[in-house]
Amino acid sequence: MVFKQSNPYITMSEKLDQRIVGTWRLVSWVYENERGETVHYLGENAQGILMYDAHGNMNAQLMKAGRPKFVSESISGGTPEETQLAFNGYLAYYGKYEEQDPGEVIHTVEGSLFPNWIGHKEKRYARIDGDYLIISTPPIPAGDREITFYITWKRDRS
Repeated sequence: MVFKQSNPYITMSEKLDQRIVGTWRLVSWVYENERGETVHYLGENAQGILMYDAHGNMNAQLMKAGRPKFVSESISGGTPEETQLAFNGYLAYYGKYEEQDPGEVIHTVEGSLFPNWIGHKEKRYARIDGDYLIISTPPIPAGDREITFYITWKRDRS
């Protein structure tokens, strides 16, 4: 299931407030390529978890399904190739969040697998549709064009 909205930059009229609090499981993470085709950024079977608590803390972890294991059992024992595949197949960060305008959520990154994000404020546009949280990014430079990511999450009720 992939949700996209025609204009993710419109300020939402409805605040998310406490409805965003909870645990969410990844459904899809997509963008459109230059031919208008939907591309699953970490593959169609990507997995992930997103957590927001009532105190303004957040945590996001997303990974490609079926990432190869290291030959070594040591967490620091991967070959350069194994380490690169592991890094390129996983995104994780945590920090604080706040809803500045209705549907505009700012993630202030305190820690991240991608060190360049630490200290950054990552803007996200969000809406809730039933048990689904649909998040999009502002346009992101990607070579000679810009792309927008659409990340769909389903509330974890377990």
